[in-house]
Amino acid sequence: MRSYLKVSIAIAAVTLAIALPASATVVVNMDIDQMAPVAKVVLVGEVNRVEASWNADKTKIHTRVWINPTEILKGPAKMGTVVVKTIGGRVGDTFAKLDGAPKFAKGEKVLVFLEPRKDGEGYLTIGLYMGKFKVFTDAKTGREMVIRDMPEAGVKAVGSNPAGVSLHSLDEVRALFAGGSK
Repeated sequence: MRSYLKVSIAIAAVTLAIALPASATVVVNMDIDQMAPVAKVVLVGEVNRVEASWNADKTKIHTRVWINPTEILKGPAKMGTVVVKTIGGRVGDTFAKLDGAPKFAKGEKVLVFLEPRKDGEGYLTIGLYMGKFKVFTDAKTGREMVIRDMPEAGVKAVGSNPAGVSLHSLDEVRALFAGGSK
């Protein structure tokens, strides 16, 4: 029986290794209700600046995103501009990329689930791209909605809803934080 178990484990490990691309970023899929309790800050805001730069020793590129909060759902009641720092970006002709890093555009209205960076330089989104949603108004209903970008080809999301599709009304998200759960 023990040899059968060892063979089964070996087959499962080989199958998993073959199934996942060598360069894939693997993330555990989380929806809004799963990110809400772990995020230190949740806010709706407008992206007012996106800028990539080298670190001090020119070995890594990071992109900083400045977001002006319009509504704080969780976190300090008053926050000024929030800086989200992600891995990758373009500086001159040099491009660095982490599959699964969130993408931001100047002028974009977003809902973000954030945690402080360990280096003290702003915030990270929870679960890379999973913690960033675009906010838009539904043309038919006039309701504000939030939608997550689909993962890139180099991302493997595991868990429930592995495609990572997530569409909610902003009111539904607000309800998660109503009643003092900040």
